[in-house]
Order: sequence, then C-alpha cells, then structure tokens
Amino acid sequence: MMWQTIKKWIKWQPTRDNNYYFGLFLLHIGILSIFWYLIFDTFEPLAFLITFLICGWGFILLWKSDNDLRFKESQTRIEQLERELFYIKLQVTPTHLLKRDRR
Repeated sequence: MMWQTIKKWIKWQPTRDNNYYFGLFLLHIGILSIFWYLIFDTFEPLAFLITFLICGWGFILLWKSDNDLRFKESQTRIEQLERELFYIKLQVTPTHLLKRDRR
C-alpha cells in the first residue's frame, strides 16, 4: 500500500525491468561512495574493493537488462519480418501450386 502511494505521489511509470533500475542504483551508490572517500580522505584498499564490486555489479545488471531488451526487440522484429515474408510468398506463389499440397 505504501508503494502504491509513493508511485502516485511521484507519478513514475517504470518502463524497464527491475535489473536496470537496481543497476543504476548500485552505480549511484558506488559513485557517491567514491566522492565520500575522496572528500573525507578515507580511501583504503578494502574500500576500493567494495566500491569496485558495487560498481561492477551495477554495470553487469545494466548490461544484462540492456541485452534482454535488445534481444526482445530484435525477436519481435524478426517475427514481424517472418510474417511479412509469409504473406509475400502467398501473394507471389501461383494458386495452382498451393492447391497441389492439399491432395
């Protein structure tokens, strides 16, 4: 119920899957942590490793989401082209050849 209230208040309609937005969130957290380390001079090797893993995880989620979206779009385009090709074949093929297969 709270989530629905927040969505009405913000008026945000997500168009991508959850991996995309979670990946963006992780990248923002990673970049903010880098700024935090630089401002307060607390950059240590462990902090670098954690930030690197957070940014890497966010990038991989963005990459996966983008690949899934592109694959889905290309799959629908291929299906549309196959349908168009089928109808073109039906228009070009003479009808007496089509009736031959119905014996």
